[in-house]
Amino acid sequence: MPVSRLVRDKGIVFIGMAGVGKSTIGKILASRLGMPFLDLDVYISEKEGKSPQEIIDESGEQHMLDLEIRYMGDIDTKGTVVSPGGSIIYDPALMNRLRSSAILVYLLDSFENISARIPEAERRGIIGIKTKSLRQIYDERATLYARYAHITIDCRDKSMESIADEIERKLG
Repeated sequence: MPVSRLVRDKGIVFIGMAGVGKSTIGKILASRLGMPFLDLDVYISEKEGKSPQEIIDESGEQHMLDLEIRYMGDIDTKGTVVSPGGSIIYDPALMNRLRSSAILVYLLDSFENISARIPEAERRGIIGIKTKSLRQIYDERATLYARYAHITIDCRDKSMESIADEIERKLG
């Protein structure tokens, strides 16, 4: 599918919970659209020399969140498909800036599906998991993701390929 001028000018940023498939779907979509793909967790790991979980273990959740916000804010989303950590949603200034500079695609899935995909959530580098349950984080973030999204894709009972198909249609 040819990339529309809007997508080329803005780029695509996925938002949603850990385990929903932001990176997998992002890679599929970027390949189909002939656009570069950037995984923010990988980017942070390369810049910091540590995994997100190592950063949290050594310096705390707030430090990891600060890094996510700083690095996401530094990235030019133009013509790129980006998969950031799900916790960037906690920074309204960043989200408002992204909302005006990129197409925000919310990948929505049920709590049951998310929790099944990340059985050891406390080892996944999820901001907030030390003080809240995965359910609390899911409920808290769902409203925020919906607030900022340009496009919401219900991922329940769909393959990664069919989700990418639906995104392409909605971007078309």
